[in-house]
Amino acid sequence: MNPAPVRVQRVSVLGKGRAASAELVDAHWADGTTTRCVEKVFAPGRLTRLIYRIAFAAPFAYRSNQHAIQASFYRRRVVAGLLLRAGSDVRVAKPLYVRFDRPRQAWVLAAEWIEGRGPIVKGNDSDEMSQLVGTMRQLEDRLVGWGMHGSGWQVSPRALVSTANLLLRDRPRLRLHDGSNSHADPDGELLGRDRIEPTIIDLESGIPAVLVLRYLVLAWKQGSVFPFDDLDSNLLLRGVQDVPGDLRHDVDRLVAHTNAWKDTEIAPFRKPWRWASADRRALYRKEMIGCWSLERTIDDATESRLASDKLWWLGFWMIGLLPILGRLIQKMVGSDRVRRQAGRLVSDSRFRRSAMRCHRDRETRRWQEQGRVSRDFRQSLLRFQLNSFLAVCLPPAWHRFVTDARVRTLRQRRALAILTSRHHQSRSARRLFHRAVRRWESRRWLDFSTGSQLRTEFDEPGVGVYARGMAKHLAIKTLSPVVSMLKLTGVAASLSGGSWWYAAAPFLILPALRTVVTLQSAWVSRHDGTPHTQALVIGAIPPLGSLAFVIQMFNSHPAVSEFLLRESAGRVGRHLPIYGGPDSRTEHACVNGMDRAIKMVRGLSPDWKEMAAPTVVEGSEKMAA
Repeated sequence: MNPAPVRVQRVSVLGKGRAASAELVDAHWADGTTTRCVEKVFAPGRLTRLIYRIAFAAPFAYRSNQHAIQASFYRRRVVAGLLLRAGSDVRVAKPLYVRFDRPRQAWVLAAEWIEGRGPIVKGNDSDEMSQLVGTMRQLEDRLVGWGMHGSGWQVSPRALVSTANLLLRDRPRLRLHDGSNSHADPDGELLGRDRIEPTIIDLESGIPAVLVLRYLVLAWKQGSVFPFDDLDSNLLLRGVQDVPGDLRHDVDRLVAHTNAWKDTEIAPFRKPWRWASADRRALYRKEMIGCWSLERTIDDATESRLASDKLWWLGFWMIGLLPILGRLIQKMVGSDRVRRQAGRLVSDSRFRRSAMRCHRDRETRRWQEQGRVSRDFRQSLLRFQLNSFLAVCLPPAWHRFVTDARVRTLRQRRALAILTSRHHQSRSARRLFHRAVRRWESRRWLDFSTGSQLRTEFDEPGVGVYARGMAKHLAIKTLSPVVSMLKLTGVAASLSGGSWWYAAAPFLILPALRTVVTLQSAWVSRHDGTPHTQALVIGAIPPLGSLAFVIQMFNSHPAVSEFLLRESAGRVGRHLPIYGGPDSRTEHACVNGMDRAIKMVRGLSPDWKEMAAPTVVEGSEKMAA
């Protein structure tokens, strides 16, 4: 086991994925030094855990399996060493340590903090996504050729979200006296061009790699139906026979931990000819005992008995298969401390009240950290039971809305204000627009001068009517979850023999509300001569209704309209299930598709050039200057 820090202080949460969250932390070591790094906490959601358990009949490996987390540590070291030896420009975020986070009951992998960025959306003088995809294809072929199939999947361009697994860092090139790698700035001085260095920050899968046929075939050849960070150890060992000692040691550790990890899962769809092997049964039994001990399900005495008595171990393992109460019964059987506490809970009313109060306080603090309840939340036993049920059924935002009267009142006031107050409508639209511009600037999709121009134009009085209409349309869109439930209910009622109107009526709710809002906006601004025809028509189209005012001002304020259209397309690409995400090929494809649609409309609008002030997307070479 690699040494772990004595204390970890969380700085911020960098992001969350299907299987883990990335947290920026300060790791304090025993010698008094501090290292700022990124911890990947493997605490996946219910759907990810369910998928993994169906595929491998085991808990999510990186969360609970010590061999799996150690394999992830050495996998990064091996990939980094092999890429350096091959002369590749691609780096790997250096792994630092692994540790078990006891409060969250999850393993943690720490790696160096990489200050980088995602690829810039396609511009006039650069296409970083295409360059990155080309690099990833070469990298994928190398990793698969080395037998590291799981790592190849993590950088495969066919997994559309895999581009987010790499960050780009700008490195200045050395200047040559002949100026062959330089260009002149406006003052005539030769400047070195930046070299973009990709760095892999994620080599751990979240779900089985079943979306690309290549990896399914590779897994089938190794006797596994579902591929998940698989390793062809024979192919890897043949390719590293002449490598230096440190890298060879890392390879040996990677192979050993990967084989032990795979053998400590039941995995009925993996290598069925090894199901009954004695060494696999011994490894599985040892791993389960270690996992129970780490989670404090058993004490030292029970651990010794389970290690020496196979029948006792089998009975204890079968207890865990019981639904709902299995884990609780295991703790009572396996831990003398838990048995004593259970006895006191039954016989000692004072201890029972104290234990229940501590449990409520602990759960309340967890809900407060998740934003489910307010910081000054206090509750009775009945309310605690209700909140426990809601915490299982609802996401944090809806849980807070249901239980917090102040939040409901605040949202009702905001909804009323955004429907009736012109000042609040303008302020809300301006706040959302400025936030989107800042996001594009931080991602270097916009230069700061263009962002400033967009803010100035959006704040002009001529945009005010459209800005207020956009705010009201977005307020209407917040009803989508409720309307979606009505749609499902209506379709079910129609299919069960009811009228077809039951299915059709819910689909008309949002278009009807948008039509009312657009008509009201047209009536209020009737003396200004502000056109609303396009907004009225488009607002009735369900997929495009929220963009009605954005499209309406395409001719009068093209720069603002184009930016909002691009931002809306990017939002779709970020939130698309499974295939979407920030810096994914899906997000870039949506933005680029919107760009092509805008160019096509430009060609059909002869007066566009006279009115347009086009939004310039900054390219990498321009920013380097």
